[in-house]
Amino acid sequence: MRRIYLLWAVCGIAALMISASLVATSQEPAPAQQTGELAIRSLMSDWVAAYKNLDAKQLAALEVPNVEIVDRFGEPHQPTGRTENESLWADTFDVISRSTEPPKTTIDDIRFLGPDVALVQMSWQFGGGILLTDGSRIPPYSQIDIYVVTKSQGKWLVAAHYMQDKKP
Repeated sequence: MRRIYLLWAVCGIAALMISASLVATSQEPAPAQQTGELAIRSLMSDWVAAYKNLDAKQLAALEVPNVEIVDRFGEPHQPTGRTENESLWADTFDVISRSTEPPKTTIDDIRFLGPDVALVQMSWQFGGGILLTDGSRIPPYSQIDIYVVTKSQGKWLVAAHYMQDKKP
């Protein structure tokens, strides 16, 4: 009788170990998702570099033509094409001094909603604020941005960008 209980205990432990192993492996990202995450990180790195360089043309090229943007003041912007989007960014960059300290950025999270759609959460710290071309300065602040990125024809692009001031 004791041998039967011991056998059941060993089988139970083995079943638990197999179940735990299956759960652990199912939580690991699939190779396609890992590749997608690397591509998204590259896209966001290029997007941030274009922003830091105040390069409206490059920034617009990293977004879908009808990108949806909500700025940190809650104002929606929905350009109707790449040219209008580029103009939107150019107008923004025209008032920022080239000697402004670039912001520090961190990708906080990438979450796939499907194989071709993901959310990216990024923190921005404007530690020195933003120096404007008229000599005035926007005081230092931080914000959290959410990007919707989509993959079309093998290329990841920003489809939507929502900015939110980070509360202390």
